[in-house]
Amino acid sequence: MQPVVRDVLVVAKTGDARAAAMAEELAGFLAERGCCCRMAVNQTDAEGCLGSASLLDSGSSPELAVVLGGDGTMLSVARKIMGDSIPLLGINLGRLGFLTQLTGADWREAMGDVVTKGFAVHQILVLRCEVARQGRQVFVCGAVNDVVVSRGAMARLIRVEASYAGERIGSFRADGMVVSTPTGATAYSMSAGGPLVHPDLQTVTLTPICPFLCDLRPMVFPTDRPLDLLVQESSSEVMLTCDGQAMFPLQAGDWVRVRRAERQLKLVSVGGFSYIRKLQEKGFIRDR
Repeated sequence: MQPVVRDVLVVAKTGDARAAAMAEELAGFLAERGCCCRMAVNQTDAEGCLGSASLLDSGSSPELAVVLGGDGTMLSVARKIMGDSIPLLGINLGRLGFLTQLTGADWREAMGDVVTKGFAVHQILVLRCEVARQGRQVFVCGAVNDVVVSRGAMARLIRVEASYAGERIGSFRADGMVVSTPTGATAYSMSAGGPLVHPDLQTVTLTPICPFLCDLRPMVFPTDRPLDLLVQESSSEVMLTCDGQAMFPLQAGDWVRVRRAERQLKLVSVGGFSYIRKLQEKGFIRDR
């Protein structure tokens, strides 16, 4: 259990008037309860960074970061501070809100309890993605949901070879490959036919996107060894994306290595976390 909070970072979605107004309201709310509140706007000009320099002052380490926005803002902020072990609490101003814990209408009571009584955290697996080109590292990024290697705008297949722990799985023609965390299993991976995976598991799921004449089914691997994707050939552009936000153009011969990040991401647990209930509330599980 996290002790009483005195130092809070409030991060608002960039360009969102509602988020900006709520940030001011939240800052006043926290000040009334004796909290030192620092405010930041989540910029999107450095989506690929693994550090938190764009959100935190040098040497600062808040006890809690409150994110005002939707799942996209949560993902962006999480990648920037995932190396600092700062717990995140999201107030949903978007649509689905799978990663957020509160809404714009119900945050006051819960937020008051969090800062005056402390809170529990739920830790989730996050990934580190590295790209090697001709033996040299050319890109590094974190990912909360997924790492995707896929074709560009042209509707042409690419060929990708997959390996796990140095052992070749196979070479496949497809629109691409999704490497997903359990948290990201409800995102692109599920749309491509991947399974739902409980977030307490330390696993990654490899799911092909529209595979052509191959028998690869979604595969689940432990995260103590790396999963590698080799871009073998393509007749058009190939893109790497992390969480659907950070992008990097790939070339034939590039290696994409996905591994477990050194630290897990901490999410504040409000009212007790239930993965099954979350799936039910958000429409991923429905009785027929």
